[in-house]
Amino acid sequence: MTTPTTVTFVGAKGGVGTSTVATLHAIALARREHTVRLTSTHTAGVEDLAALLGVPAPGAGETVTVLPRLTLADQPCADGHTVVDAGTDCFSDHDGPVYVVLRNDYLSLRRALAGPRTTAGIILISEPNRSLTRRDVADVLAHPIVAELRLDPAIARAIDAGLLSSARHLRIDLSLGATTTSAH
Repeated sequence: MTTPTTVTFVGAKGGVGTSTVATLHAIALARREHTVRLTSTHTAGVEDLAALLGVPAPGAGETVTVLPRLTLADQPCADGHTVVDAGTDCFSDHDGPVYVVLRNDYLSLRRALAGPRTTAGIILISEPNRSLTRRDVADVLAHPIVAELRLDPAIARAIDAGLLSSARHLRIDLSLGATTTSAH
């Protein structure tokens, strides 16, 4: 039996990609044959995750199977990994490691300064043609950048089509703490 673990993703501000990062992380864990539950800290968040994945939203207390070993529900997994999309909820006490997701823009960086004190690391979504670099972000924040993801139009297309869970070419591995990860 697997010891239950929880990892939480918090956005520095809305629209930075927190739901997408949490979803891609849950998919990657499930593809590596871990039992995973994807959830959110609020009902609307679970509904948004269902839309990203192209599955029906689970009702209160219900579970929807997304992929083999990956489920979506409004409560954590009792016997596997739980991946939590906490939206912009920087102030709650979250279980397990908390990763702050932000883009390389001034407003994200400014809001990240008020992020959770228990932050395990930063997931930086790099947009082209922004003046702030990885080094700029690292110099301002007291937490390590554990992954840098380049903004990828293929991910946006998969989300818009409700096909994120079936897009095999998208790869993300945040568990390794890689310095740069590319979502192909």
